Amino acid sequence: MRRRWAATALAGTPAVIIPITWWFWAGDLPDPIATHWNATGAADRFSATPRFAALLVAITVAAVITAIVMVARTPRGQRHGYATGVTLATAGAVTGSAAGMWVATATAALANPADTRLGWRILFFLGGLAWGLVPRWAAGPATPSAAEIPSGVDPLDLGPSERAAYATSLRAPLLTGLPAAGGAVALLLALTGQRPMWLLVAVVAVVLVLFGRLRLTVDRRGLRLVAGLLGVPLKVVALSKIAAVEVMEINPAAWGGWGYRILPGSSAMVLRRGPGLVLHLHGGRRFAVTVDRPEIPAALLSALVQRVGA
Repeated sequence: MRRRWAATALAGTPAVIIPITWWFWAGDLPDPIATHWNATGAADRFSATPRFAALLVAITVAAVITAIVMVARTPRGQRHGYATGVTLATAGAVTGSAAGMWVATATAALANPADTRLGWRILFFLGGLAWGLVPRWAAGPATPSAAEIPSGVDPLDLGPSERAAYATSLRAPLLTGLPAAGGAVALLLALTGQRPMWLLVAVVAVVLVLFGRLRLTVDRRGLRLVAGLLGVPLKVVALSKIAAVEVMEINPAAWGGWGYRILPGSSAMVLRRGPGLVLHLHGGRRFAVTVDRPEIPAALLSALVQRVGA
């Protein structure tokens, strides 16, 4: 619990920079102050200096309050959930970037009030944005709450010494059809004398070799997803990392689209709309893959995970 509150304090630390520096710089800062710059780097929008500082302070306060509320909701003695970790990271990024923007703007105005340009001072903003990683690291690993972990599917009935494995090939018509069509056009152009097109043909060939077929396996090593004839590993999930297994309908829009997608808190291999296998991992993340009759690998995974935890 103390670790979470320490992370919350770190998330809010940049917020104090604005009022402290305002106290020292107020007598020297121009009013109004530049708050926007055009493509050439010249200031083209201004705001009253006290109003600009107050707005940034209000933003940081709101971010800190949100982080406090999320941390306070975590039961004592339990690790925080993934949502709390994301909130701490977001709060740190918001307070850090707001403080960085204030320092960049104020120091640029102090350096040359007549022609305020940020220049290298944009690094203050970028550094503040990266500050969000600090409270997230300080909070430690997350774990999903009981409400976030589904009950899962019924495990396959396996004996104590019985072994089982599952393997299937996954087709990706959309991922291979479009490159194949493009490759055919490129090949036609190359044969007619367009030499630069040969490079495109080679790239398409590599894509087809790598992603023309995907192989999904489930065994005592966990879940493995490899691509193509070369067996390039795309995803490997050990049994010890799996908290629960779920079967659900996969909507590509909810997972970021088709193909291999990476989103905050989740990743997925989406080849089509339809049934899929969803792994809920320790730490709060999820991994999904579309597969026909996912009940079979889900039941086997549940049994293997149960055996590891026994």
